[in-house]
Amino acid sequence: MPDTRHFFVINLHSFRSANNLKQVLLDIDSCFSGKHNADYKTYMSRYPRDAVAAVHRYITSTPKNETARIYAVGGDGILFDCLNGMMGFENAELTSVPYGSTNNYTRAFGEDSKAAFRDIKKLSRAPSRPVDVIHCGTNYALVEVNIGIVGKTVIHANKILRDSPSKWIRWFSPWVYTLCAASAVSDMELVGQHYTVKADGEDMSGSYSNIHVANIPCDGGEFVPSPYAVPDDGMLDVITVRSAGRLKTMRAISDRNKGTFEKHKIFNHSRRRVINVESELPLCIQIDGESLFAKEIKLEIVPNGVKFFAPEDLKFADYSDRAYKAKPGERHENKG
Repeated sequence: MPDTRHFFVINLHSFRSANNLKQVLLDIDSCFSGKHNADYKTYMSRYPRDAVAAVHRYITSTPKNETARIYAVGGDGILFDCLNGMMGFENAELTSVPYGSTNNYTRAFGEDSKAAFRDIKKLSRAPSRPVDVIHCGTNYALVEVNIGIVGKTVIHANKILRDSPSKWIRWFSPWVYTLCAASAVSDMELVGQHYTVKADGEDMSGSYSNIHVANIPCDGGEFVPSPYAVPDDGMLDVITVRSAGRLKTMRAISDRNKGTFEKHKIFNHSRRRVINVESELPLCIQIDGESLFAKEIKLEIVPNGVKFFAPEDLKFADYSDRAYKAKPGERHENKG
């Protein structure tokens, strides 16, 4: 591919083994050596948001008549950093090389897409396609935004995992998230928090335990909480969870993770372009694995906001079959 530069941004924390990292570096070097010689560089990201400025500098130094291909090597966190470093550049393209604990965006191409995205030679020659982006305050996201108990779960889990001096604790990250989720659901002030919500001008204010704004179906490394979401349809899928008792909320969230949220009356699903959320209490927000507190936030879809390159034979997968479907003639279950 002529007039193209390649920038590999590698999250060092995504590799438990030095040998695995070494193999990825060898694959990259092999791809661009010999007859396939091309301009490429690697950058080792050391901490969250470290790569944002590095990506911005790299694209700025690339002539406007050349294409800068950005490879986020790791999980959704490094993909988030790369996205936020490249927004606004017409000559930049993005992809993910999945080695993280969660690789939700590549899962949007199908559960078996990981190997194809790890094939550096195939990926380097892959065509790009325009995909939607979520503009969320001062950040951009490709996957999702959660406000409420999921946001607080990630806030607490990130603190434990990042502040721990022992690398071995990351092996137990699923347990960390489970314990943090149980703690969040036990916070009745959070579960019953009142939000002022305007979605495409419609008043959706109320007390919710969680507000999920999705650009893709996948989440959590294995869950499909928003099975109807499509990454390039110009819409956001919004799922609100009305406040309920602790046990009812836990059961409902469990079904939500499987994509069967429609079993429960406490869920509401709608498709929006712009949603504004504020509250008297701080908002617990999770954006593609990153977490923060705020008093208000505006979420807006940016249609065709970035060019994403993926192996030619891969298309976005249809996850709608994961959703709850009542049998013909059968009354909707509505367990909520």
